Amino acid sequence: MREAYIGVDVGTLSARAGVFDAFGRLIASARRPIAVWREPGDIVEQSSDDIWSAVLSAVREAVQASELKPEAFRGMGFDATCSLVVLDRDARPLSVSPTDAPERDVIVWMDHRAVDDAERINGGGHKTLRYVGGKISPEMHAPKLVWLARRKPETIAKAGHFFDLTDFLSFRATGSLTRSACPATCKFGYLAHEKRWPDEFFDSVGLGFLKEDDYARIGATVAWPGAPLGYGLTAEAAAAMGLLPGTPVGAGLIDAHAGAAGTLGARADGVEADPRRRLALILGTSSSCMALADEPRFVDGIWGPHFGALTPNQWLVDGGQSAFGGAIDHLLRLHPAFAELSARAGPLALPALEKEIVARAGGLSQAALIAEGLHLLPDFIGSRSSADTRARGALMGMDLRDDLASLEELYVAGLCGLAYGLADIVGKLEASCYQFDSIVVSGGAARSPMIRQIIADVCGRTVESPDTSEPVLLGSAMVGAIAAGAQTMASAMSSMSTIAPHAMTPAGGAIAAFHTRKRQAFEMLRQTELGVRELNRKSRWPQVVIFDCDGVLVDSEVIALGVMRRRLDEAGLRLTDQETRERFLGRRLDSSLRGIETELGAPLPETFREDFSREILLAFTRELKGVEGVRQAVEGLRARVCVASSSGPERIRLSLRVAGYETLFAPNIFSAAEVAEGKPSPDLFLHAARRMGVEPKDCLVIEDSVAGVIAGRAAGMTVFGFV
Repeated sequence: MREAYIGVDVGTLSARAGVFDAFGRLIASARRPIAVWREPGDIVEQSSDDIWSAVLSAVREAVQASELKPEAFRGMGFDATCSLVVLDRDARPLSVSPTDAPERDVIVWMDHRAVDDAERINGGGHKTLRYVGGKISPEMHAPKLVWLARRKPETIAKAGHFFDLTDFLSFRATGSLTRSACPATCKFGYLAHEKRWPDEFFDSVGLGFLKEDDYARIGATVAWPGAPLGYGLTAEAAAAMGLLPGTPVGAGLIDAHAGAAGTLGARADGVEADPRRRLALILGTSSSCMALADEPRFVDGIWGPHFGALTPNQWLVDGGQSAFGGAIDHLLRLHPAFAELSARAGPLALPALEKEIVARAGGLSQAALIAEGLHLLPDFIGSRSSADTRARGALMGMDLRDDLASLEELYVAGLCGLAYGLADIVGKLEASCYQFDSIVVSGGAARSPMIRQIIADVCGRTVESPDTSEPVLLGSAMVGAIAAGAQTMASAMSSMSTIAPHAMTPAGGAIAAFHTRKRQAFEMLRQTELGVRELNRKSRWPQVVIFDCDGVLVDSEVIALGVMRRRLDEAGLRLTDQETRERFLGRRLDSSLRGIETELGAPLPETFREDFSREILLAFTRELKGVEGVRQAVEGLRARVCVASSSGPERIRLSLRVAGYETLFAPNIFSAAEVAEGKPSPDLFLHAARRMGVEPKDCLVIEDSVAGVIAGRAAGMTVFGFV
């Protein structure tokens, strides 16, 4: 009997299913659209129920179209965008939307609501950031969870499950809560090489609650891609798909990683390939450049290295662009001639446009020449590699024409700009000891011969394509074959995928020289865009607002001073409330206690400080309340924020956590324990400014103590007194 495997791919706009035989040949496929909601503030949302319904329909149609019996299907796998799904403890949708729409429980990968949260996390400089190229992206899950904790704490309180979309699909299919190491490592921060979650990182950014119940909400158990999940398909899922209960389902992949699985190991002319000598380039709504190595290689601005995210015992890196196909679509919609072309050619408008361009230019490589005077920076939703989420697009050389010829030039200029961004990534990887014999492309945009040729000419590398028309679906079908026990990842990548003939080779010569000049213009445009943004940033004041904690953010001083006064009374020093305030308010504890010992003429008991700190923490847990209006005030600021307090780190974090304010500031929380002298010395505020990367004059301090006001002014900062 013929064996078959199913791959399911959930992209930004659709769910697709493909049926493949044991040799990776496509038998049947189907597609279903999925809904997307957009809100101001770069917010993009979906519904997990809608997505799952589309998946069931697509699989059922593909199975029926294959004309195979249910018992022929030996396994299936899922891939999806790295979107965040939030469910309650009964696995029902929880709203992630500022509109509170109950069905919107998915923060889509391209949602950039958490840009400020990502910047705060990056400001903490945690060592875990090494594994995301030095800076975390707002497209990853930690910043999105921090945003939810700040803006929708009721959702966090009710949440029982935070899924990457890939793991959600596997959960709905099997009922298994096991997470795949692919999204867990690449998007949640799981340290697969150490087989643990990064406790200290989550604590530092205000996500310590994830540690509860052994990380049950994001995955107490993590499995390698392809590992069989649970007992296979549940009876309910199998009936809806037209398959047998118990059909094996493997731990899935992120969609781009499925594209890498479907291409990196593809045989060429029957010869096995070395996946480490190829660059996988996946061109969808965004782009991803993926490479494998046997050892970890850290590349600034490139996500990874991620251990076991694709193949066992190897490290994967992932560079890319937040918009590729999305950037092309946006450009075309901007031009009035494209609407006319679409009305005439319908869904074949883009192939028709490329045909006109090639005919006009006289060849695929020559097509780039028609955009000689038009230069485009396509960072419409920021730059991913290197990480700059606030980067934006720029266009130079535009005139008043609105005819078909000007549309052709705009399209080609966009393709060149995208290719130059890819070439930057290739250059970074090769400078870090990666060596590529070829680039293997997949994804919707990779079907275009003109796009493949421009990439070959710009990157100076042969560009190959897989023989299958659906390499991403094939990558997920490979996961199904692994779950069935028929393949390993390495054997599936080799035996189920082949390279198509007629690769694109670099033109060289005059074409290469042309791209060298145009790429220089591209870099000049990028620097100009950066310079304009910096000019605007410097014109804003303040750039950072530094908050004291006790008395400004939390009503802690009455509690703390009361405990201190009673403890000192027991030690033989009676102070009034006012005297206690004068000696301790806004000052570092150790320096204040030294002054007390001088007054007593004797040392305090050895356990005084430890006993005081323990009692304070217990009292705060019972009695502490946040100052009213803090959340509204902080969220209304355009400036970045941090905390600089004389208290110890543990006390500051407990205070903010109890008040519900930790995620407003984490990880930018600074203690006097980090500097030589506390307030009224300026050391702490100067330390905070350095850590935030700003000059003291660009900081505003909010203080309630005399010592704090003196410290802020001595640091050269503007100080607002809080009464």
